[in-house]
Amino acid sequence: MTQKIVSGYDGSPRARAATRWAAAEATRRGAELTLLRVWPRLGPADPEGPGADPVQQAEHDDLEALAADLLAAHPDLAVATQAAAGDPADLLVEAAADYDLAVLGSYGQGAVADLLGSSVALSVAARAACPVVLVREEPADQDARLVEEDAPLTAEAAAQAPVPVPAGLPIESPLDPPVRDDARLATAPAAAGSPLTAAVRPPAAEPGSTPGIPAGPEIVVGLAGDSSLPAVEFALAEAARSGGRVRAVHGWEMVPLWAATPGWLPTDPDADHQAERIEADLDRLLAPARAAHPGVELRVEAGLGGATGALLAAAEHADLLVIGRHPHLFGNRLGPVVHAAVRHSTAPVVLVPHD
Repeated sequence: MTQKIVSGYDGSPRARAATRWAAAEATRRGAELTLLRVWPRLGPADPEGPGADPVQQAEHDDLEALAADLLAAHPDLAVATQAAAGDPADLLVEAAADYDLAVLGSYGQGAVADLLGSSVALSVAARAACPVVLVREEPADQDARLVEEDAPLTAEAAAQAPVPVPAGLPIESPLDPPVRDDARLATAPAAAGSPLTAAVRPPAAEPGSTPGIPAGPEIVVGLAGDSSLPAVEFALAEAARSGGRVRAVHGWEMVPLWAATPGWLPTDPDADHQAERIEADLDRLLAPARAAHPGVELRVEAGLGGATGALLAAAEHADLLVIGRHPHLFGNRLGPVVHAAVRHSTAPVVLVPHD
């Protein structure tokens, strides 16, 4: 059966970034993508017909243009647009019941991020029956938006005379790839006996990598016992599609909450030995999932410092962060770990429901 992905779109840069991620994911899965826009109310069925709301017509045109852009970037993509009227969070939760994955834009750090408890994205993530991906606005989008907002200043700067380029240096076209300084030095003429005549060596490959072959994406998944198995399965399946690798991270504390109990003593004061024991237990827990995906590299790590600290440290350079969560019918009860991940992780965050 063909999988289906829905991406909520409200015209914002973060929602546009989410639709791009959703389109790439739909292409990897061979899935159908639906772009869903929710309005407080719907006008005529034909947004271009008589009496059409000009604002709604403009938003409809923007939605269709976005679908066309995604199709141009992914020619094999099956993409459709849909509009609905009502509360955005409720309608997206209702729609998610018929899809395999929901993708939404998400705020990151900043003043607005403090209002995450009432955001549409987290409300949907807390209640949706399917996994929900929260995608942050990409830095390139932020830069482009700032340039657009500063258009008068940019135009004024462009009208100034260009800065003269010293003789002998190449002039780069905006379409040319950036040229590294060491590459210029390698090709520029140098006097005999000059240190510049020495060969310029390419940068050394990173440890564990194969020269000439880019490493696949890194997927970090939070591991907290049996309840995390659906999240681990999602991470492994995603890695199998993208050619990536998975790091299953479990955060633990040297002194647990119940340490205040009278007479409590640590069973093993050696942190390294405890970490090895925890990792061995988790390896046994994940043995069936590992066997189901023999072509995916799966590494288990037990990080000292609690669940939130260990997970965020591991996800600092990750391409995707996957976390399990309990489904809730009411409210945004996602817990401190999820809230911290959504607020601080620069990678898309996937929330996978479990019982």
